Amino acid sequence: MSDQIVKAKDLIQDTSSASELFDFITSKPIPNKPENREAKVPFEKRLIEEYGYNKTDIEPEFRIQHGSHTIGPADIVVFHSSKEHIQENIYIIIECKKKDSKDGEQQLKSYLSPCKSAKYGVWFNGDEAKYFKILDKDPHWREILNIPTAMEQEGLPRKADLKPIVDLNKLLEPIHHKIYADGGLSSEEIFDEIIKLMFAKIADEKDTASPSVSFGISDVEEEAINNNTSNDFRARIEDLFDRVKRRYKDLFDESEKIKIKTATLAYIAAQFENLSFRNTERDIKAAAFQKFVYAHQRGERGQFFTPDPIIKLAVNIIDPKEDEMIIDPACGTGGFLVETMKFVWQQIDESKDSSIDKDRRKLDYARDKIRGIDIAKRLAKVTKMRMILEDDGHTGVFSADALASFPTIQKEAIESNATAIQQGSFDIVLTNPPFGSKGKVTSKAILEQYELAYKWKANETGTFEKTNIIADQVPDILFIERCLQLLKYGGRMGIVLPDGDITNSTLSYLRQYIKDKAKILAVISLPKETFIPHGTGVKASVVFLHKLKPEDLEKEKKKDYPIFFGIIEKIGYDGDKKGTPLFKRNEDGEAFLDEDGEQILDEDVSEVVKEWKEFNHGKIG
Repeated sequence: MSDQIVKAKDLIQDTSSASELFDFITSKPIPNKPENREAKVPFEKRLIEEYGYNKTDIEPEFRIQHGSHTIGPADIVVFHSSKEHIQENIYIIIECKKKDSKDGEQQLKSYLSPCKSAKYGVWFNGDEAKYFKILDKDPHWREILNIPTAMEQEGLPRKADLKPIVDLNKLLEPIHHKIYADGGLSSEEIFDEIIKLMFAKIADEKDTASPSVSFGISDVEEEAINNNTSNDFRARIEDLFDRVKRRYKDLFDESEKIKIKTATLAYIAAQFENLSFRNTERDIKAAAFQKFVYAHQRGERGQFFTPDPIIKLAVNIIDPKEDEMIIDPACGTGGFLVETMKFVWQQIDESKDSSIDKDRRKLDYARDKIRGIDIAKRLAKVTKMRMILEDDGHTGVFSADALASFPTIQKEAIESNATAIQQGSFDIVLTNPPFGSKGKVTSKAILEQYELAYKWKANETGTFEKTNIIADQVPDILFIERCLQLLKYGGRMGIVLPDGDITNSTLSYLRQYIKDKAKILAVISLPKETFIPHGTGVKASVVFLHKLKPEDLEKEKKKDYPIFFGIIEKIGYDGDKKGTPLFKRNEDGEAFLDEDGEQILDEDVSEVVKEWKEFNHGKIG
């Protein structure tokens, strides 16, 4: 479908039902078993693309001679470079198991034992990995932090030799498990530690003054840590994080430290040291990081993630342009900002400019036109990291209370080295504010700025008038007013709101306020399962507004302008906590495929976008 805006690749796909699986080394079909699908093929790919080994030096399913018996086959065998594929030339053996499996370590060692030239062994179950170095004497093997790359030399790697990351999520998940196994840190604290280290790793990559990696660990340092003797490793990593704290003062307190144990920090450094975030394709690292974020962050204080289909819906309806400024004052993990940036970059890619000019325009747009605020430092960190992984735009994101006074927000922006936020300066606002009666705003200093923080009373004609009485208010209602304050005349906005804001009789004054301040472009109702996988079962809608000058708005109201109402019934995933993707199928239960061979999600989001475009004749307002 030409209007298909949500495809299967936008969500996690379950490939367990695929009929064929192909070995990454031989390209031959192999049994589609969990251990092959989850561990063997992914690790084969890592050996080539991350570790730098040649396919010609790798053989899957290699049998080992042990005395008079043949054992195995070993799942993956790496041979010494350019050597014949015989047992005497084995360099590394990898044993692969399905997820959650803990067995196989002794099986690996039984393969290594008769292979005198073997130097390393790996046990991998798709999530967790153990690396072993072969020793000439008891205990004959020692667990290490990682195996060497094909070109690895003594000491720390050179930055020029760093490889792109093949699967960031498969890199981050074992790190999360390793920190968790140490105990002492909550899930949120673990997430924070990983974010700290990602910032430190990228800071190291951006430091062109040093040709060698700082975010890594040498053999000497690894041995010192194992022997509990002093070394410079931890101090070097903490120095990188100190640089990050100085650069991002709004996100990290000066007193913050890396909480991870030194041995675990060494393990993480070993996983990162040969890889480059900056050399990894933008789509790979951004999509994987988003998946990791969704897996380990849940809503708090009424905050929760906006699902991708709804983000795409809002961005397609708002239809942002390269010269337009956008802000999300409750940016969360940056979904609206990232999708808007990608939407505009697609427009730039379709222009006739040279590649160099296109790259310059993309960078200018990301730096000059995108702004994001979130009260939660943790979420602002995530948004900054997402923007960095997308290649920029992070300078416009900072942590502050977007409901505070504009002078307060300006002060926070300056202290954060972020761009100033001016009232009435934005062409577009897209946001999904926190909502719920549990988290009412009670600060008088904040409330007195807002007309919607006062009680309203109907007069004898039925028109609501603002009284002088200030009352505690839910943030979603205050955000409606703040978003309108941020918009310039002619600007437009999309905001996710609980259905109660639209339907409750006690909020009639709110609906009058909206009609008096903006033209209502569209109201799109979302199905009840929309936010269940993201932490809440609240029924919601997306409301789109166009801020006009008072005289122009009056003209529109006199014309009794039409409003687009859309109803989304199928969101493309199940209403369970996992958000299991649902695909369109024929009468025989077979999934429909698009022109790229992708399964097509069973959704009507794209149809609503199409109906909106037909309704609006391609124009806003």
